Amino acid sequence: MDLWQGMLKARKMQLPPLDEEEGTANAKKDHGSSDQLQPLPWSDYFESQQQIDIEDARFNVYASGLLHTDGPIFMFHHGAGHSGLTFGLVCKHIRQTMPQSTVIAPDARGHGSTTGKHQDLSLDRLVADYIEIARAMIDENSQREIILVGHSMGGAVMAHVAASRKLSPIRGLILIDIVEGTALDSLHAIPSFIAARPQSFASVSSAIQWHIDSGAIQNLESARLSVPSLIVQDGSRWSWKTQLMPTEKYWQGWYTGLSKTFVSVPTAKLLILAGSDRLDKELLIAQMQGKFQLDLLPAAGHTIQEDLPNMVGDAITLFWKRNQPLNIPVRQQ
Repeated sequence: MDLWQGMLKARKMQLPPLDEEEGTANAKKDHGSSDQLQPLPWSDYFESQQQIDIEDARFNVYASGLLHTDGPIFMFHHGAGHSGLTFGLVCKHIRQTMPQSTVIAPDARGHGSTTGKHQDLSLDRLVADYIEIARAMIDENSQREIILVGHSMGGAVMAHVAASRKLSPIRGLILIDIVEGTALDSLHAIPSFIAARPQSFASVSSAIQWHIDSGAIQNLESARLSVPSLIVQDGSRWSWKTQLMPTEKYWQGWYTGLSKTFVSVPTAKLLILAGSDRLDKELLIAQMQGKFQLDLLPAAGHTIQEDLPNMVGDAITLFWKRNQPLNIPVRQQ
């Protein structure tokens, strides 16, 4: 489960049973059969899975449409504890809507199938990693428009990638369910949440079931795709790949100054939230001044891109189309 999810639910989430027999019984009751809790392959949602070596890590990257020479490039960054597969359904929908587009969704350092040194998850390190991934994936002579999309902690990374101006041309910046003020106010609750969630699962299906039962992910298809990438087999059990508590020293740095950075980036901006009550003062003022577009999807939980992938995909493509430069022909005298 994502770090932000823990912030918002640490005090009130009722954890589902973790006993294997009881979990299997619930799976059959809720979803008809345990077959409906089996993992889905990444290849149903992306065309390629690549490994990119950057300094001391080998990054796993999911992508589609890499052979296109025109159309926009949508680049994604997941939140803490997630993987690039959190955007699997969104990317598939975008490609169905805009076949000429390219989508790129890597696993961050210390997440998913990325390997190598993972101790440093500071904002500066994550931003530098992403810039190098982008440079490796995109032709340096390409003039295709880039739209950066980040969820939760990944939104902070993408805001700073955009602010660095080391990638171009950036046509838009999209943050999904991340607000500086709410994040910083909730940091104290995260250790309680981490202590309360299960430390391991009896099977991959049990992990998928837990994410659905806990409300971490409301979409079963997305859970079947993304959850297996979050856990690793440890003997007869399955434990979390990304241990969140060791990253505690970075939490403050991820979010401090995010609102100012987001508002000041000189490109079109979209903030997708599950509720307007999550806006902090700086964002509220900026939104009233028309400095960014705000889309609300209150039917979703924190992982909006997994709960409502088609709606998020449509919001992303419509945002790109809306911010295309006007091509007004010059009238000949």
